[in-house]
Amino acid sequence: MNRQWAREWVSHSSKIYHLKTMVKQARDGRRSPAIKPATVFVVMLFFFLFRLRSMEELNRNVKKGRFRQLVPKREQLPSHDAVRQAMMKWDLESHRANQALFVTKFKQNKGPNQGRIAGWRVAAIDGVELFASKSRCCEECLSRQLTSGETEYFHRAVCLQKVGGDPRVIYGIELLKKKDGSEKAEGETAAARRLIRHAAERHGLLADVLTLDALYAQAPVIHEVLDHHQHVVVRMKEERRRIMQDARGLFEARSPDVAWLEKDKAGNPVTVQAWDESDFTSWEQLRVPFRMIKMVRTVERSRVVGGKKRVQTEVLERWVGTTMEKGAAGTDTVAQIAAARWDIENMGFHDLKTYWHLDHPFVHDPIAIEAVLGFLVLAVNLFYTFLFGHLHHFRKWHIPLSEVVEEMKEQVRWQPIQLLHLLWDDD
Repeated sequence: MNRQWAREWVSHSSKIYHLKTMVKQARDGRRSPAIKPATVFVVMLFFFLFRLRSMEELNRNVKKGRFRQLVPKREQLPSHDAVRQAMMKWDLESHRANQALFVTKFKQNKGPNQGRIAGWRVAAIDGVELFASKSRCCEECLSRQLTSGETEYFHRAVCLQKVGGDPRVIYGIELLKKKDGSEKAEGETAAARRLIRHAAERHGLLADVLTLDALYAQAPVIHEVLDHHQHVVVRMKEERRRIMQDARGLFEARSPDVAWLEKDKAGNPVTVQAWDESDFTSWEQLRVPFRMIKMVRTVERSRVVGGKKRVQTEVLERWVGTTMEKGAAGTDTVAQIAAARWDIENMGFHDLKTYWHLDHPFVHDPIAIEAVLGFLVLAVNLFYTFLFGHLHHFRKWHIPLSEVVEEMKEQVRWQPIQLLHLLWDDD
């Protein structure tokens, strides 16, 4: 099989997602730079595509000629110091324009419809800590006191990501800011509301339902979702809430409304019993009636204990609240949407930190942090839309993603695959 993945990725990204336009509209605030912003853009995009780990590793790869075929010969390749300077002055609006260009085309290609749950387009919001340090900080660092008495500086963000099926595109990331000029972080819910608002303003309606963790079970967040014509499915954990007490009292007085069988990821049988009731009004801060669902999951797992195989039973109770009406989404559908929230942790943050190095502060500067995040998000989105939109059978072929990346790295360095005309207007 002749696999020209590097050329196919660039061709797919250029023809479908206007990568050449993205290169053209790259901007930074340096005065009369010797190295064009477009050159820095191409190098940084492939830096993340190749999953390099640091600016020092970037410098070594530049010296090895890894990026030479990506940039016209008359253009000088940047050192890691030049990249750092460019990132600290990067035009973040150009990043937003490129993200809008990508998402617009993704919507036109019906990307948000892929992996729908019972016909609903679903996205998740959750928070993630990017990185922390006891020694390095910037003016936008958040801080906390450790039990040892030391001060730790960190950055945290809230992410909006498509869930339910591939490609799990990242729609947006919003950094937490300092609260009222202090060193403490604003709440994640404030950043989540800002993210919901910005996503709607920049991209329109991307999902019909947002699935959220219990942290976001707050009236202002739910109202923000409703204001942008979306439903919410949120995990409920606070036992002291009056609405939780009312629902528990109602459900304990009756048998389950519905039950079904399913399997967990390990193939173990799971029996689910659920109680489902609409029109709760005892959440006084909420301006709409709320639907509450209690699920009791009984899981049977086989374990070897003392050399003998034994079946162990585990019973888990979960609560979910939603603005979705019963006639529009059954209990099992709401349960599937609530479970899809784990995608953002298992296939989102875990993937981004393990393979894309989200937890590494490549350039610790407020503007540079956002610039780097922009490149990372764009590389991830273009890579996964290529895999699931072009290499349709790569999982059927049992090809590890790491092999695809390594193959592309070697092709870019050694093979005459003529990428320049796919990236640059004047070549």
